[in-house]
Amino acid sequence: MALKIPPLQDVVRLTGSDVAKTADNYRRHLESAGPVWSYDPAKRQARAVFSLEMSREAAVKACGQKGHKGGRPFNEEVGGLIWDAANDRGKYMCHPIKSRMLSLRSDVQIKVDPQFLFVENGKPVFFYLQPRKSHVPGALGLRVIATAIHSLFAIDDAADADLMLLDLSQPEQCDVRAVASYNFADLPLLSSAEMEGFFQRFVDAYDLVSAEGVRPKPKRPRPEKERGDDLFGPPPPT
Repeated sequence: MALKIPPLQDVVRLTGSDVAKTADNYRRHLESAGPVWSYDPAKRQARAVFSLEMSREAAVKACGQKGHKGGRPFNEEVGGLIWDAANDRGKYMCHPIKSRMLSLRSDVQIKVDPQFLFVENGKPVFFYLQPRKSHVPGALGLRVIATAIHSLFAIDDAADADLMLLDLSQPEQCDVRAVASYNFADLPLLSSAEMEGFFQRFVDAYDLVSAEGVRPKPKRPRPEKERGDDLFGPPPPT
């Protein structure tokens, strides 16, 4: 049975400086039961917060009214910070984006999912939300994410597109999240060789862990109706 490939942010986070470290990270990831809640409610509402006229209180409520009760306070916190970023930027017509797969090999494909795009000063801007407080990519990891988004989405009519990567992590030795917004200029794109070298470590670690017969621990069940309704209705199929 093929091992499950984590989404881009987790692949980036798990990929260490060498194959052995990456394999150790990936092994522990698979053997973890995972969280009982997610930031999906806030991710689903981000487009509405950027598009609609609403108060900060309304944004907080919208992001925290669905999902596992244990995660609602954290989704509310993220909802308020998304509103802060949107309020500084302005209101735009936002368009949903279907996720795409970054193919490392026929059996190793990584999901890349910017939440939406908006047009600013005639230029499309891809929005990518990093809502976690901890267990997040470092500076190199953010460049990997930016490069992956650019390679898959900044093509054809969107070749001149920019990025708004909203990082809401909490830096070490800080008591609160530090809201940071990055564009492509802030996160210089990596070369093809650098990207290949980075992801080759994950592919080699994947093969190593697969050969060991490691099997993922069953995930904790989530409520059936965690998705709920959002202000735009159901998201597009991916």
